[in-house]
Amino acid sequence: MKSIIRFTSFVVIMLGTVTSYAQLSNPKPTDNQYNAQSVRPVRSHDIMWKKSLWFRIDLRSKINSGFYAQNREITKVIIDAVKSGKLQPFKNDSLSTRMSQEEFIQGLRIPQTEREEIMFEDNWESTQEENANWGTNTNETVELGPEEYLARQLYVIELKEDLIFDKRRSRMIHDPLAITILIPSEVNPTGIDKVLASFSYKELVENVFRNDPNAVWFNSQNAAAHMSLEHAFDLRLYDGLLVKYENPRDNRIVDIYGEGKRGLIKSQEALYKLMEYEATLWSY
Repeated sequence: MKSIIRFTSFVVIMLGTVTSYAQLSNPKPTDNQYNAQSVRPVRSHDIMWKKSLWFRIDLRSKINSGFYAQNREITKVIIDAVKSGKLQPFKNDSLSTRMSQEEFIQGLRIPQTEREEIMFEDNWESTQEENANWGTNTNETVELGPEEYLARQLYVIELKEDLIFDKRRSRMIHDPLAITILIPSEVNPTGIDKVLASFSYKELVENVFRNDPNAVWFNSQNAAAHMSLEHAFDLRLYDGLLVKYENPRDNRIVDIYGEGKRGLIKSQEALYKLMEYEATLWSY
């Protein structure tokens, strides 16, 4: 009888331990101890060290070509998801203020500057005068180009992630939080980069990357080895330039060190320092 009681007590204790571990491994989204936007949640009490990082990813570079395949650009996948109602954007990467679908589509429209309007009117009047001189009056269709930016024109995205050291598991964790689509300065009439919209990485994974057949990282070396965008980000198959790290003044690296070679060098130095710091944490 005592053996049965002891065995029953042992089973109850083990079940309680397993349940507690499962609750830690799979936290509830409503638990305030965890970041609700995290895809790799770490309990706040288990975070020994954390720093937010921002990477600028140029999709035109060779190493990022898998995210920029024709008609499967990551920007096209995201834009189509917003237009179909699968995804709702944010105004910035703080992920605190939503943007409506109408605002997003309005931001996609190519602005027509006053100078372009004047040039169009002058060209139209010249064409009419030439037609009158020839004694003909043809109705020609003038191609004005697309009203919205094409996905391939939006070749710059910015990835925000938290770099976290989990003291319970003794490991460094890269936790992507947001992806921001930028309108590059080369195609923006103002000549500066402009934020189109930001998106929760968690919502992208759950609503787009896992289910959309076009959300594919294209493997140029092996057509049988294409993978989902979620898997590609997990493997960190992208190459990005560190443009900002968490700091009291919320400055970018270019604001601190200026543009050009010095800014690039300081960006690399910051990454090397983070790698060195991670190496020293293994003794913790």
